[in-house]
Amino acid sequence: MNHATASPIPLEFPPSFSAFAEHRSIRYFLREPLAAGHLDLIVEAGRRAPTDAQGHMYSFVRITDPALRDEIATRCANQQHIRDAAEFFVVCLDVYRLRLLVEHRGGDWGMEARISLIYGASDATMVAQNMVVAAELLGYGTCYIGAVQNATDEIARLLHLPAGVLPLYGLCIGVIDEAQKPPLRPRVPRDLCFFENGYPAAFAPEDLDRTYAAMSVKRDWFLALSSYFATGGTMQKREPIMARAWAQQGLAPREMSG
Repeated sequence: MNHATASPIPLEFPPSFSAFAEHRSIRYFLREPLAAGHLDLIVEAGRRAPTDAQGHMYSFVRITDPALRDEIATRCANQQHIRDAAEFFVVCLDVYRLRLLVEHRGGDWGMEARISLIYGASDATMVAQNMVVAAELLGYGTCYIGAVQNATDEIARLLHLPAGVLPLYGLCIGVIDEAQKPPLRPRVPRDLCFFENGYPAAFAPEDLDRTYAAMSVKRDWFLALSSYFATGGTMQKREPIMARAWAQQGLAPREMSG
């Protein structure tokens, strides 16, 4: 098994790839609306994303009520950019609507929780990323809000989501405060993410050290990784919240016999 070759990527993206070349998460927005017609363009770009088996297993809840936006922001680690962005969506996987459609024609619903979670999350994410690219091509900034998962069950209740609909994350879109625009962030080396014909048997210690060297621009990357992924980190704390949310929204996988 070989690591994918690292050299063929051009040093500069062509102009038409500007949304990829210049992508960064924006957390400082001017309190200005999007230009007329741009929200529709962004949403329609999202709707053209791929969907598995024609299921369209997603729903986006646009939050326009300032009080509701403030309450969600407070539950999402009090992130001010949720309040400031011109637009904020809660991105949800949604198999509720699909189930209604199947049963409306007399079909028996057959998709259980594990497949619902996988395909609903992938469908919603492809739509969201289309929206991000469209927004950035129009000159706006975007930011995904993973902290929705700090209160998934509570946000589901706030938005009156039925069983089969689960908040995944938030999405901010807005006018960039250029005075506080962050630098481009580094990426894990390509040859440690893209492989040919299979997965490597092992990562050499020098490869892991090389990854830390590439990612440790402002500070030791381990500090960020450990705060999220080590014992006591953010992801471990989200585990019981997500378990409650899955059960609440009717998406907890059943134990399989045999």
